[in-house]
Parts: sequence; C-alpha cells; structure tokens
Amino acid sequence: WTRRLPPLRLLVLRALTYSAVILAALALPGLMTDAPPLWRDPNAPLSFGIAATIALVVSTAVEINRLLGPEATRALLTGRYSRPRIEDRVVLIADVVGSTALAERVGDLEFHSFLQEVAYDLAEPIYATGGNVYSYVGDATIVTWPLDQGLADGACLTCALAMHSALAATAPRYQARFGTAAALRIAIHGGPVAAGEMGDWKIEIALLGDTMNTAARLEGAARVNNVSTVLSDVVAAGLPEDARDTLRQLPDFAAAGKGKALTLWAA
Repeated sequence: WTRRLPPLRLLVLRALTYSAVILAALALPGLMTDAPPLWRDPNAPLSFGIAATIALVVSTAVEINRLLGPEATRALLTGRYSRPRIEDRVVLIADVVGSTALAERVGDLEFHSFLQEVAYDLAEPIYATGGNVYSYVGDATIVTWPLDQGLADGACLTCALAMHSALAATAPRYQARFGTAAALRIAIHGGPVAAGEMGDWKIEIALLGDTMNTAARLEGAARVNNVSTVLSDVVAAGLPEDARDTLRQLPDFAAAGKGKALTLWAA
C-alpha cells in the first residue's frame, strides 16, 4: 500500500521509518547496560540530526531508483549508455485487451487508474524473473532482459504466464471497480538492439532497432490467432527443452514491413 502513496509522502514516511530504526539502534546499548539512555546524552540532538540526514539521503536514493528503475539508474550513474551500444535482449510487450472500449466507457481518469492497477499487479512477476520495465507506452508494458538471462530457465515465458495468472487472480477486484476484468496479449521476441541515452533535459535509455519493431508486430499475431502469448522462433529455440515442449507452433505470420514471414509459437 505504501507504493501507492504520492512520491513525496512516501519519501517522508520512509525517512521517518529509517530515522526511528537508527535511533532505536543507538538507544539499544543504553537499554541493555547501565549507560545513560540516549535521551539524556547531550549529543542526542546531533545524533538525531545525523540519523535524519542519513535516512533522508537513503530514502531519496531509493525513490530515485524506484522512479527510474534499477537498470536505468545504474546505467545513468555509470555512463554505460553515454554512447550507443549493441546489446542482445529479450523484449516482452504486454498489451491490455479491450483498452480502447474501456477508456471510452469509464473516461480518461478512471482508465488511468485501471492501467495503474495493472502495473502494480504486473510488478511482482517482472521482478521475480529478473526483468526490467523499459517503458509504459499507452496501455502496453515493455519489459526486457539480457538475452541469456531472459532465456535461462525460461524466465521470459515464466514472467508472461505469471502476468496472466496475477490478473486472473485479481479479476474480482477489477470487475467490482471497473466493470471488467483485466487481460493481456503478450508478445516476446529477442535479438540485438541499439541501447543508448536519449534526450538532454530529460534523459532516458532508448532501445531501438529491428528487434523492438518486430516485437511490436507480434502483438498483431496474437490477436489474429486469438492467443494470449506469442513467442518468436528466436525466443522459442533458446528456451529450455521442458519449456519448449509446452509451446505449439502457429501459422507463419506476415508482419507489416518484414520481407519474410515469421515462425511463431503460442504458450
């Protein structure tokens, strides 16, 4: 519930909590021995000031990490993407089904609340499988892994299936508030991307290239074939054998702008 607080309130709450923990640790020796208690120490105000400062700095760092994402925070601080570089990535795009009709029915503000609830519910599957949220684009959540990490133990497929399960488990909550359950169409692709910083006053890590474009096209294949999760042949071939055995091959898909039909799989 704390993650749903406005950032400033969450920062203050976290700082106060950290301060209380630090002060409790400082007071503990006095409670366990005959030493004077902390509140009788003439340096107590200084101790509190130091504790509060440390707590505020740590809380601010945690909040910045949360706003930017762990990967982007590390990359911006280290300058990893100050110059564009080619990286092999798995890209997962999760689109909300029926979002246009829902937005028209409930209005923009309530639709924003709907997407925020979806983002909260998808967070655990993403982080449990080591994924990083690259971006929220409209009603789509874009998640990436380094290629080896995303394919190892079928992490990207596990994430997709866990996303569907998470929204199925919370369907009554969505039904009660928004009049409809939340459902996803998920596309997963992998390959080289150009990764680098983009912007000046507002800097973000941009991922560009054919891999990103193809991943976006695969959502259309999921819609055409009426499946909830579609994987490219590149991803399917790299999954562990037990994960590949759960897949079924779909008809070749002619994606817009692609010269060759894509071999796809459904989970």
